[in-house]
Amino acid sequence: MSNRESEFDDAFNIFYDGLTEADKQSDKDAMSEFILGMSYYTTFLSMSFPEFFVPYYFQYNFNVLERIMNEFNISIPEIPLKREYKKRVFYYSELCKVFIDFRNEHSMSPYEFCAFLYDFAPKYIGGIESYIISDLPEPRSVYFIGGDKDDAFLSDSSSIITPWQCNPDTHAGDLIVMYLRTPISAIDSVWRSVSVGFNDPFFYYYRCTYIARPEKVRQIPLKKLQTDPVFKNLPIVRKNMQGINGVEILPSTYNHILDVSESKMDRLKYTFEETDGIYQREKDVEEKLIKPFLKKLGYTESDYRQQLYIEIGNHNHALIPDFVINPVVKAGHQSGDFLIEAKLSIPAIKTLDEAKKQARGYAKLLGAEYSVIASKEGIWITGKRDDYSIDLLSY
Repeated sequence: MSNRESEFDDAFNIFYDGLTEADKQSDKDAMSEFILGMSYYTTFLSMSFPEFFVPYYFQYNFNVLERIMNEFNISIPEIPLKREYKKRVFYYSELCKVFIDFRNEHSMSPYEFCAFLYDFAPKYIGGIESYIISDLPEPRSVYFIGGDKDDAFLSDSSSIITPWQCNPDTHAGDLIVMYLRTPISAIDSVWRSVSVGFNDPFFYYYRCTYIARPEKVRQIPLKKLQTDPVFKNLPIVRKNMQGINGVEILPSTYNHILDVSESKMDRLKYTFEETDGIYQREKDVEEKLIKPFLKKLGYTESDYRQQLYIEIGNHNHALIPDFVINPVVKAGHQSGDFLIEAKLSIPAIKTLDEAKKQARGYAKLLGAEYSVIASKEGIWITGKRDDYSIDLLSY
């Protein structure tokens, strides 16, 4: 370790010891305190030791920081696990190290680097449109989230966009049912996820997505949930809605919420057949067919991305295939080895042709060698050589 790194680690260790000494806090409490005051603490550190530290203002926007770091070839340290509380605090120091290396490599002053990181770079990748999705895909899943008295009026604003703890499997477009725990203990509104879900080490609850487009529904109080013949059997209802954030519910349960609340919102379509009842949604095809298929081919989850959201042209963005294998994404350029588009069912030639047309557009955009359609009936693989027209393999 160099003298510079040693001095850096000594400085941050002293800071962390101060956090843990306050009322003899645990690592978890120290992490909570650091995250709560992160803008203040990191600004103080950067002003006191500008050669070591950089102010951090990407709270709830680690997805944006990741995009910037990828775009400008700044090495991204491995993100700690949710339960690694001390490492999550020290992750800030790991970021500072790579920031300072980048700053020195490009002969920037601390002030110039801040201008780059918080002004030039976010604009370069497309601003808010680089992660907030306006043209949402159809919802694939439904999740509960919980709010308290401070959130009682959030759904009154049709223009609100806010980060929220959610399920790790949340996709853009998914439906989010808000249950207010206080002061009324009732289902209150339905939202949409407008970003791809991401891990944020500096978000207390770790897993984050952005929600928007709230629709008020007639409130369904807890007592009604506990006596309704459908709702009362839900495990989360039997637990009095404790630990609600990110709990998934079935399409049939979601439709029942709309029925009970007399909402005119669109119901979710789903299928259930005795012969293949495990495949009711596209998500089932993804989880029970495509992911095991990729695993058998030797790919790990780090080798592919789901719902890759990229820039096309002059800061226009698009949500592209369900799976992109070995993706490379830079501003105005993106590629992947091959893609897989998931469909619940392809019962007819016309349906298959429509799916191929959609996937062909994605494949051309990515310059992919192969395009794959997957449904509960099977898979169809086409190639770049003949414009993804003729099946190289169907099974």
